[in-house]
Amino acid sequence: MEPYRWQNCYADVQTYRHARTIKTYLDDVIIPALDTLNRKADELEQRGGAWAAFAKPDMQDVNRETKLAFSLAIQSMWERQLRAYIVGCASELHPAEDRRGDIERANWEVLQKFFFNLRGIGLQDFPSFEILDVLHHLGNAARHGDGKSAGTLVHRCPDLWAHLPQTLSDEPPSAVYRTVAMMDVPVGRLRGFAEAICEFWGDTKYIYEESIERKDAGLEARLTQERLQRKWIPQLL
Repeated sequence: MEPYRWQNCYADVQTYRHARTIKTYLDDVIIPALDTLNRKADELEQRGGAWAAFAKPDMQDVNRETKLAFSLAIQSMWERQLRAYIVGCASELHPAEDRRGDIERANWEVLQKFFFNLRGIGLQDFPSFEILDVLHHLGNAARHGDGKSAGTLVHRCPDLWAHLPQTLSDEPPSAVYRTVAMMDVPVGRLRGFAEAICEFWGDTKYIYEESIERKDAGLEARLTQERLQRKWIPQLL
């Protein structure tokens, strides 16, 4: 089967820095900040005394809130990247239609429809989608508090509350009491979100390069090698 191809846009070229932006934010901002908080918590524990007994739980709360805030920051960066990409594709592929406002106001489900209509492939077809969908719900929960997205996360991501006492195995899901305020986002989750975003933009770059009509010998040789190594190759049906 032939690799999937779409009509390339200048918007594809403009995504070249997106993965690097996310990775730099994770490595140079998030991880150092969390390391600093962890060191402070350790120092409080080593100091001991009655004062530390109160200060350390406060520091742990700060740590949890910080990770939740970083989750929202990652989600916001990713969503702005995606919306800008979709707006760019729409402007180039349908210049007579001004869809910018509709795209900028679209919710997650409608945004997926815009992507499919413009690129001919669904966001849900990308291997990174499941993690990006979780990121969407986590961003919603961090921004708005308890609600539909938080309820979705209770069922899909129990690790966000793994630090709490476990419920009985026969207890119905509806009886599980978990709130956004109780969340403790694992650092592994933050890394996973960043990796999923990088993977998504890597996949779009691959489709873009496959879609170049006249490939030079160097690009064709690199794509030949990449096809052998890629975990996912979108194909024409």
